[in-house]
Amino acid sequence: MTDEAFRRMFVENHARVLRYVEGAVYDRSEAEEIAAEVFTVAWQKFDANEPFGLPWLIRTAMYKVRDHQRRHFRKATMLTALARRAEEMPEPMSRLDILALRNALAKLSGTDAEIVRLTYWDGLSAGEIASVLMMQQGAVWTRLSRARAQLKTLLSDIEVNAVE
Repeated sequence: MTDEAFRRMFVENHARVLRYVEGAVYDRSEAEEIAAEVFTVAWQKFDANEPFGLPWLIRTAMYKVRDHQRRHFRKATMLTALARRAEEMPEPMSRLDILALRNALAKLSGTDAEIVRLTYWDGLSAGEIASVLMMQQGAVWTRLSRARAQLKTLLSDIEVNAVE
């Protein structure tokens, strides 16, 4: 009974929820992912006796879109700050190096990029970062090590491609 009621609600509303999300998020795959998140929440809270209507689904989509936009804004702000700090270094990085670093950092997960920034640009210790991000200090070290290795690979790939 619940599965059928949810399926009916999904079929009736999915296209409209997706259209709403596409109006705020211009990347089709991101819009589809956000719409899927909306229906995941709906499934988790679904009651066949009181199925959700379109207004509830759109409100949930609105919250999911805001979360998505906040994540993207934070990442863009962080990348801008990193570029600015790179220009302020005693030996400023070239524009090409800054661009390469920004592109490489953008490929890291949000948390890994934040750990790199807090370590190298803000000078925080692993303990301080653990406190800021509410995670274990060992996890900070692990993620920092993994992020450095990933950055090294990404930046060396760029150098190799530039030489070719």
